[in-house]
Amino acid sequence: MKIAYPTLLFDRNITDGRAMMCSVLTLSIGNNQGMGDVEYGKIYDIYFPPAYLRLFDGPNCNVVDMWRILNRGMGNGGLIVGTIIKPKLGLQPKPFGEACYAFWQGGDFIKNDEPQGNQVFCQMNECIPEVVKAMRAAIKETGSSKLFSANITADDPNEMIARGKYVLSQFGPLGENCAFLVDGYVAGGTAITVARRNFPSQFLHYHRAGHGAITSPQTQRGYTAFVHTKISRVIGASGIHTGTMSFGKMEGDASDKNIAFMLQDDEADGPYYHQEWEGMKQTTPIISGGMNALRLPAFFENLGHSNVILTAGGGSFGHKDGPKPGAISCRQGEESWKEWKAGKFGDVSLSDGIIEFAKTHEELKGAFLTFQKDADQIYPGWKEKLGYTGESSVQAATFDWAKKAAAN
Repeated sequence: MKIAYPTLLFDRNITDGRAMMCSVLTLSIGNNQGMGDVEYGKIYDIYFPPAYLRLFDGPNCNVVDMWRILNRGMGNGGLIVGTIIKPKLGLQPKPFGEACYAFWQGGDFIKNDEPQGNQVFCQMNECIPEVVKAMRAAIKETGSSKLFSANITADDPNEMIARGKYVLSQFGPLGENCAFLVDGYVAGGTAITVARRNFPSQFLHYHRAGHGAITSPQTQRGYTAFVHTKISRVIGASGIHTGTMSFGKMEGDASDKNIAFMLQDDEADGPYYHQEWEGMKQTTPIISGGMNALRLPAFFENLGHSNVILTAGGGSFGHKDGPKPGAISCRQGEESWKEWKAGKFGDVSLSDGIIEFAKTHEELKGAFLTFQKDADQIYPGWKEKLGYTGESSVQAATFDWAKKAAAN
């Protein structure tokens, strides 16, 4: 069943005449989701007419801005290797900063996890200065720029603005290296708009924690992840978590690549509607949830490119040699896929090409030794091909800052 709403029914701002997503959702998923005689009421696609689409903000920044900061040019800059600091809960400011510094030795991007922000044991006015110090040291040592996504989510828009202003005051000249993370599902579209309009120059990082309550294929009502992510582009998200298209641990399917196409292309087909974006900037897919270097090549092959942001927590910090080799292994996951795609390894399967690359790249080889369950499933015969004769499992590295956190 298809339902069309005249756009004149939707509310507009009194300040600037712009459209309001909350009004769209009030009508399209309002009372009809709670009617007793509606047994199944899931929304699988949504279409925005061109004239109405132009009334929304859309993104101001996206991955192109990150590539520029990372000195990769303005097009086809490839994978941004990122992480979530592990352990995700319990670290105090100094150990948190030390963990950032360790990862930035090999990676590009670190995000606050959604519970992190201003916890009593890791307050923002103590933690953010440690992050800035770590970023400056990592830039000086590696000669490469770095990125951080700070969580400014709050119930009160004034609190969000205060957090954003404080973070920028601490980053100073490195302000453009800082993105703002907003939990867009739990805090709502209003929170996204607050960040988009008050900090238009910052990359707006839309985290979707909790979305599965209504987007999961197991639910009979609500709307799909496709609809949810499409809405995120309309209201101005620079990037949004899109899951792993069945290549990680999150619920999903290989066909979810259509979500990325809808976010990144100038026009794309949804399950039912063709959407032209009228020049609206793209939103960048952020992939996370059980990803590591071994899972990346098949993910890229399914998607067709690697122009995404990766946030691999366990995939980096779980690496047997630590977060720097973990980050490098993820980058090598992209490099190995590109070399296989270019035919460097001859007429071999993707899995054999990745194994061949790992023979001369210790960090990627270390990922095989660390994530052996994944290796067994994705790369049959890898032990023989890599000449591995060791134990059946390799313990991941234990880091000093984790011990410090436990001691404190």
